[in-house]
Amino acid sequence: MYLGLVACAHTSHIERSIENAWQTNSSIPLAHVVDETLTIERAYEIQTRIVRRALRDAKPAGFKAGLTSAPSRARFGATNPVAGVLLKPAHLTPSKLDLNVLKGLYIEVEVAMRLRTPVRTRLASIDELKSHIDGIAPAIELPNLDYQDAQKLNALDIVASNVAAAYFIVGSFAPVEERDPNAVSATLECDGKELNVGQGHDAMGDQWAAALWLVNTMLDQGWTLESGQILLTGALGKMIRAQPGRCLADFGDWGRLNVQVSQ
Repeated sequence: MYLGLVACAHTSHIERSIENAWQTNSSIPLAHVVDETLTIERAYEIQTRIVRRALRDAKPAGFKAGLTSAPSRARFGATNPVAGVLLKPAHLTPSKLDLNVLKGLYIEVEVAMRLRTPVRTRLASIDELKSHIDGIAPAIELPNLDYQDAQKLNALDIVASNVAAAYFIVGSFAPVEERDPNAVSATLECDGKELNVGQGHDAMGDQWAAALWLVNTMLDQGWTLESGQILLTGALGKMIRAQPGRCLADFGDWGRLNVQVSQ
C-alpha cells in the first residue's frame, strides 16, 4: 500500500514536471530519475494522460514510432521501439524553426502513411493494415530532445514525454499500389553537405511491420485511430542534430522536402 502511494506521488510529479516544461519551453526532467521504479507500462500511462490533457478535445494529428533501429535502441537502453502521439498537424509546422525555442531539435527523414479508415481494434496482419491505408508520402520528423542531463536520457524518459514529438512535414501522398515504402532511399543534405543516407528497411527491417507495431501499440494505450491521421514509422538512417541553415531531404521519385533552421 505504501509503495503504491509513493509510486502514485512520483507519477504525479513526473506529469506536472513534463507539462510545466512544455508550457515554459524549458528542458524536460528525466522521469526515471524522479522515480527509479518507473516501468515502461507506467511511462506509457504518463504519456497518455499528459497528451490527452494537452489535446483537450482535439484529435491527434497522428502517431509516431521511434527507436526503430537497433543502434538507436542501444543508444537509449531500449529493448523495443517506442511510440508517441503527433500533437500538431503538419501544416502548423513553422516555415523556419528556431533553435532558441527548440533547443534539442533533430531532423529525421521518414515515411508517412495516411489512414483511409478508422482503426478501432488491434490488427492481425499487414494485409489488414494495408486495407486501412490510402497513401504513402515522404516525411521529415522534427523531434525536440530537450532534456535535463541528456547524457542519462533513456527510453523510459522518452516514452513518458511523448517521444519528444514536436513538428513534422509531409510531401505528396500516392496510393499504396504506386509506392513501396521498403524500396525508398532518402538523403539529407544541410547547407550542401550530405549528413545522412537512409533506406526504407531501416525502420524495424520492414515499413509495414513498423506501421503495424505502431498501430497496435497505440491501440493498446487506449487511442482510436481516425481517418486522415498520419503514421510516421521511424527514422531512415540517423537522427541529425539541427544546426542553423537549410536542409534538403531527397526521396528520389517521391520528391523533396526542405527545412529552414535559425538561431
